[in-house]
Amino acid sequence: MTATGVVMGRVVASYGVQGWLKVQPFTAARDALLMYRQWSLVDRHGAARDYRLKEGKVHGEHVLAALEGVTAREDAAALQGMSVTVPREALPAPDPGEVYFVDLIGLKVINREGETLGTVTAVQEYGAQPVLHVTPLPEEGAEEKKVAETLIPFVDATIDAVELAAGCLRVDWQRDD
Repeated sequence: MTATGVVMGRVVASYGVQGWLKVQPFTAARDALLMYRQWSLVDRHGAARDYRLKEGKVHGEHVLAALEGVTAREDAAALQGMSVTVPREALPAPDPGEVYFVDLIGLKVINREGETLGTVTAVQEYGAQPVLHVTPLPEEGAEEKKVAETLIPFVDATIDAVELAAGCLRVDWQRDD
């Protein structure tokens, strides 16, 4: 999540000569990104620019989009690499028992023994199931020590509870020592 919204895709290239963008959607259904009319494009430094979606369509694995104010190939090419975000309040409420992956970022991960394994720093989809990237909390006096993250599959067998209000994720996972 950025200051302006939830990351839903990334601009991978310009498309055609009229300023269309080729976007890699990060949504489960490729066309879901087209439901949102207000987009913010965020560069790698966090600077955001707001755009209104004029038109769009699914094209293979990508979404093609025309944004207001982007009318030439050069304009679109300048947006390559930017993240596509939408306002958080535009997302529908998740169904009971469901959660947006973005809501998992920052949660403390606690195993059945009560040990804090770290915090969720990313959630990646690698095909079979989503995987949580858990970074250990820094130990006192070990600021210079590099610690490896733990990868935990986000599946029923390993996830005991997602407690958003408490800011934690309870898991059946042993500490890597």
